[in-house]
This record gives sequence, structure tokens and C-alpha cells, in this order.
Amino acid sequence: MSDQVINVASSLAFIAMLSAMIWRLRSRVNHWSSDDGSRCICQMALALTGASPKWTETRIVIDADNAVVVCNGRGKRGRALRGSWNVIGLPHASHVDGTDLSVRTYALCRTNDNDVVAMLRLPLHSNSVSVLDALLPR
Repeated sequence: MSDQVINVASSLAFIAMLSAMIWRLRSRVNHWSSDDGSRCICQMALALTGASPKWTETRIVIDADNAVVVCNGRGKRGRALRGSWNVIGLPHASHVDGTDLSVRTYALCRTNDNDVVAMLRLPLHSNSVSVLDALLPR
């Protein structure tokens, strides 16, 4: 009887530990940045839609010469994010979670339509932060 209880308890502990590891891996933000900061994988969402932003993993290329960010969104939600964007500034605090100080968020608008606004977020330690800061309007 005691061996069965130990077996069940160790099985439950193993399942709980495995579930905690899977939850931890799925909840962290996926990010990669090139050494020069011109390309990265980050999170992007359409803004001013009336709903809370749905962050989508995107791959971006920062073209500093033309001052544009070229986005390649992934999946169904990423289709609306594909294309060229201009960096217009930092979003208002009401549009972002101001409690997370390890993340930098930028406001973008489409190059051909200033009414379409999006937000781009990446960790502060990213090499792309300095490249995007250089594109901010003065």
C-alpha cells in the first residue's frame, strides 16, 4: 500500500513539474535580434481598435536609410501587420502596460496610411532598441 501511494505521489509531482515547465516556456516572449539591430523577432499589435491589443509575433527589418520598419507578420493576425511602417513615437501610457520596465514600446503608422496605427514592443536589452530610437521623430 505504501509503495502505491509513493508511486502515485511521485507521478503527480512529475506531471505538476512538467506542466509548470511547459507553462513557463509558453508564457515568455520570443525575441531575437541581429548583432547590428537591423532585424529582429518581436511582438506587434494594431492599436486604436477599441479592444485590448492582441500581440502577434512578427519579424521586422529596420531600414534606417529610408526610416521605415518592414514587418512580416505571422499567422492570420499577422496579415494585417505586413508592410512598411514609420516610427511616429512612443505610445501613451494608457495603451501599454506601464508596470513592465524591461520592455520598450513604439508607436508606428503605415507609410501609405497615417490612420492605421500599431504598437511594437521589444525587450530593453535588444540591439534593435537603439536603431529604433534613432528613427524616433525629433
